[in-house]
Amino acid sequence: MNPKETVQPDRDRQKWSIVGLLLVFIASVWLAACSSDPNALAGAAGAQETLIAQELSPTPVETTALLATPTLENISVPTLEPTPTILAEAAGSIAYISKQEGDQTNLMLANAIGSLSTALTQDGAEKNSPSWSPNGQQIAFAAKVDENWDVYVVDVNTGAVTQLTNSPAKDWLPGWSPDGSMITFESFRDGNFEIYRIDQDGGNLVRLTDNQAGDAHPVWSPDGQWIAFVSNRDGNADIYRMDSNGGNVQRLTSNVPPDASPAWSPDGQWLAFTSWRDGNPEIYRMRPDGSEPQRLTNNNSRDDYPTWSPDSQSILYVSGGKGAENIVVISADGSNPRVLTTDPGSEGSPSWSPDGHYLAFQTDRAGSNEIDIMNLNGEIIRKISTTAQDASEPVWKP
Repeated sequence: MNPKETVQPDRDRQKWSIVGLLLVFIASVWLAACSSDPNALAGAAGAQETLIAQELSPTPVETTALLATPTLENISVPTLEPTPTILAEAAGSIAYISKQEGDQTNLMLANAIGSLSTALTQDGAEKNSPSWSPNGQQIAFAAKVDENWDVYVVDVNTGAVTQLTNSPAKDWLPGWSPDGSMITFESFRDGNFEIYRIDQDGGNLVRLTDNQAGDAHPVWSPDGQWIAFVSNRDGNADIYRMDSNGGNVQRLTSNVPPDASPAWSPDGQWLAFTSWRDGNPEIYRMRPDGSEPQRLTNNNSRDDYPTWSPDSQSILYVSGGKGAENIVVISADGSNPRVLTTDPGSEGSPSWSPDGHYLAFQTDRAGSNEIDIMNLNGEIIRKISTTAQDASEPVWKP
């Protein structure tokens, strides 16, 4: 082999490493901003996972692609139909984060049929990442109390709040096991992002990953057998899976540009994810073992945060750049793309209703952050939050 051919890749790797360090610093500053502005990049939790991917990757990410005005080629805008009525028995409850006067932040609960929202927490501490238990009786969330992020659970019937973690480092992004017995979360307690698991009552803390690299964004498979996550343990931000005890780790993607935001289809047949492998963030899917990777979107703008419908037949995602984001729905194979929101400003954090006929989402179309419900024709059904609430991160009760 020509010596010149070996020198150039080494130089390229050094260049990406230097750029990667710069990205870590920039992303850390950006993540702090996202924590104080829940609307940034379609919600604090969504911003967090994308930033983690950038932090974990030595590959430079072109920021202009993230901030550009969206160009949604070959995507139809739906024709609106008469407003349907959400049946009370199908409506359910929606949890969301609300920041009010004096930066008092609380977890709120509202009914989709239009009843007034109530505060599930009263402490006012900064919060993010609400996650419903599978039985709909509890909500896990992260809260910053005394300048420290930990994981908590609130009982929606009694309002009782239980602190699950108590670490001087950052613990957040909780996610329930399908049987509701355990919660995974990210932690920086070891000097880098690692994944932990804890029982729903706060007992039996287990460290699932132990790597000098970063491991982040754990998501459970529907059968509870696997946990998908993002790691840079092999040099790039890629998607891996491990069993529920942290063993049998398997690398599912292998690309120099980052892969992030893994999302299991409810039937367990696919993993959707975001990848920069073709120059800007696009939505892909693959089988749970990493086979059959397929590109589902092809736009000049950023496509990110895939969210499966309850029947595994459709995927919602957010398309565009900061300040100009829209929600798009596609069929599971990437066909039939339709833009559901076309107003100026940012729409994001979509959450499906249990019956798959509606979605709650975050929008600033009225000039302040609020939570609205719309149908799959893109027609707004009703507002859930008030303009004074500065609302974000809606999650529909399962």
